Amino acid sequence: VYAWGSNSAGQLGLGHLQSITHPEPVALSASIASIAVGSTHVLAVTTNGTVYGWGSNHMGQLANVKHSYIDRPILIAFPEKITAVAAGMHYSLALASPGKVYAWGWNGFGQLGLGDLQSRNVPTLLSSLSGVRSIAAGEIHSLAITQNQFLGWGCNESGQLGKAAIRQTTPNLFFEIA
Repeated sequence: VYAWGSNSAGQLGLGHLQSITHPEPVALSASIASIAVGSTHVLAVTTNGTVYGWGSNHMGQLANVKHSYIDRPILIAFPEKITAVAAGMHYSLALASPGKVYAWGWNGFGQLGLGDLQSRNVPTLLSSLSGVRSIAAGEIHSLAITQNQFLGWGCNESGQLGKAAIRQTTPNLFFEIA
């Protein structure tokens, strides 16, 4: 993994807060399968299903860590293997191998999908979802795909979730997949 650009919140994961203009390697001891980038935080899934995060943590988007900025990759604990991550503006999502979804961080528009507007600083299981195959995070809305459903939650001020509420705090069926 290489990083470059603005680094005001440690989002490059290089151990400092200086911006750089050329690619630098991020010190990770594991093989990375995929990466997700939020506003100023980064999540990485390893090939063995663990998750690392770095950058801004001022809204708890890097989980239960007491620092506002994390300038090096830290392990984020989960009770099971993770296959994918998604990063919104100041929140995070993770997809577990059996199709479960975890959410944490800022929740001002219900983008965590937990039925309220309370932010979380630990990955919290969305018990209303199962069989999820794919997740995505917008700035302040979230999406999930199951075998036959497309679901969305969070901010719907521009109709990005279809006919859902302006603040959709739980996963809402957007449309059926044939």
